[in-house]
Amino acid sequence: MYELETERTSLRLLTEEDLPAMEALSREEDTFKYLRFLRVMNAEEYTKYLHTKLEQIRTGAGYHWAVRLKTNNEFIGAVNLNPIKGTTRMQVGAQLKRDYWGQGFASELMQKLVEVGIQQLHLPAVYGVFEKENHASRRLLEKLGFVFEEGFQEQEVELEVHKYTMPGAHTA
Repeated sequence: MYELETERTSLRLLTEEDLPAMEALSREEDTFKYLRFLRVMNAEEYTKYLHTKLEQIRTGAGYHWAVRLKTNNEFIGAVNLNPIKGTTRMQVGAQLKRDYWGQGFASELMQKLVEVGIQQLHLPAVYGVFEKENHASRRLLEKLGFVFEEGFQEQEVELEVHKYTMPGAHTA
């Protein structure tokens, strides 16, 4: 589970060596368009945030992978399977370089994370949390079989939670 593959990508758990690439990704236009809590961070705060993600990996509380192309090992982004803040529910997420948007990478990567969550970690459900205005995330999750569970507001931002369960499974 520490190293994963999709058809076009290789995923390896995030390490200190990946932080410069992550910091460069954070400076791309629209990277955090629908992630207000990250959008308002300065560079130092974002670096501290990345270190909390490394700590989640070390403690087994969450998983964050650097994503690279199989063809040339180019860093194209990161994906995560980690707890929704303040809960034990696990959420998926992806952050890709703009050059790789609209090419099916997010769908390919999220499908892999759902499989890991359900089949390897034996989670009863996997969640997706996104800003209500992020229509691309909604379409992607719906395409993968996620269904709307709830909406809520956090720091003046409307968020939606979508849930994926194994077809035929019953969860509370």
